[in-house]
Amino acid sequence: MTSLSGTVDARALGAALAARDGNGERTLAYRGLRVVGALRLDRRSLDAAVALVDCVFEEPLDLTELSVPSLDLSGSVLPAVHADRLVVDGELRLTGARLGDGVSEPRPMTDPADDGTGRRAPRRLHEGTATGVLRLADARIGGNLVVEELSVADGGAWSLLAPRLTVEGSVHGRGLTANGSLYLRDARVTHAVNLHAADVGGIDATGIICTGFYADWGFRSTGQVLLRAAEVGGVVTFHDGILAGPAGSLLCGRLRVPRLRLDLREPPAGRVVLQDATVDVLVDSESTWPAPGALSLEGFAYQRLETERSVEVRARISWLTRDPQAGARTFEQLAKSYQSGGDERSARTVRHARERYLSRNDRLSGRIWGLVQDVLFGYGYAPRRALLWLLSLVAVGSLWFATHRPPPVGGDSKRAWDPVLYSLDLLIPVASLGHRGAWDPAGASKAVALLLVVAGWVLATAVIAGARRVLGRG
Repeated sequence: MTSLSGTVDARALGAALAARDGNGERTLAYRGLRVVGALRLDRRSLDAAVALVDCVFEEPLDLTELSVPSLDLSGSVLPAVHADRLVVDGELRLTGARLGDGVSEPRPMTDPADDGTGRRAPRRLHEGTATGVLRLADARIGGNLVVEELSVADGGAWSLLAPRLTVEGSVHGRGLTANGSLYLRDARVTHAVNLHAADVGGIDATGIICTGFYADWGFRSTGQVLLRAAEVGGVVTFHDGILAGPAGSLLCGRLRVPRLRLDLREPPAGRVVLQDATVDVLVDSESTWPAPGALSLEGFAYQRLETERSVEVRARISWLTRDPQAGARTFEQLAKSYQSGGDERSARTVRHARERYLSRNDRLSGRIWGLVQDVLFGYGYAPRRALLWLLSLVAVGSLWFATHRPPPVGGDSKRAWDPVLYSLDLLIPVASLGHRGAWDPAGASKAVALLLVVAGWVLATAVIAGARRVLGRG
């Protein structure tokens, strides 16, 4: 068995690993080496686990298509690790390792349409030309991927480039720091992705499948976090997370997850997109809602809303209107969540607000008619208001006609004078109580009678239109 220490040539280390592997050892372990030259273990199959702990590599480590029982690079310093199509039966560990060329300038991932200045990572990736400090494209890991306290500082855009990565265990990334972005598109993780207190330039986890995605407890991203079309079996949480400037935002279009937590530490710097996402429970915080215009909720489906501090229905309606494209379906989704929880009053309040909000886009005549319906009886969602208007008009008419009795038609009337019934008969546009045609008002009384007739027709028309709208929305 060859013993190596201090500064070693990469070819000598590679030969030593091959020789010791042939001796049937279970673990090939070296600690504290300084490796000169490029260590190439690509396209090899080793029967023994490899541990290169606290080593310093002067050139990138090539592990492309390596097959190994387990691999430990904890505490090591490397310019890059190229490990596409790596196969590890057990764990791959890079705990506390330092990767990159040392350039720590932030490279946040932004929208391709962003016209801001500065060096920023593109959102779209062409795998044939893209480069990453830690490459794990199509790699298969039978245990956990442990990258806790891993530090990546490099002039490239991608700190981790791992499309279609398969991890049979979990991804442990507590305290990971990367000035670039993590690319985990279409990854498959049997258990959870844990990024507690990580600090990254963005994440593209579009299409990822896992049982939990934890970007919480101090997690920080200065670029976009993409979970579009992701399928998570348990929870996606950004509790106490920070989506910081210049481009910290969250895009979760078509996400499928039972529980989504968006109770951040502070309001996000950018957008939050939940368009066409489906969750059972959304947990958020009023104090960290996105700014008006930075929220997208159209097609977002949820069963229940939860907050640490209760949120008034009016405040929750303002949450909806932070989406400039909010439509009837967005309001109805909120109303249904209140209704399923047994809060019918809040559901009516939301539907009332929906009609007010949607009427803003009507023509002038439509807005005026909508205002009339809103004032008279709240678009059908405040029916008691219509009754109050009716009683108020009857009272006004009764007070007037009690002191301004009109003469009977033809000079004589068989009906006894009753100012209340006469006013009510004027207000009812269809049925007649027999008082309207028995008396002939003149002068100011005629104007009051005409006002009551017109008010009755307007009130009845508004009620009918509102009822049709309520039934139609239902």
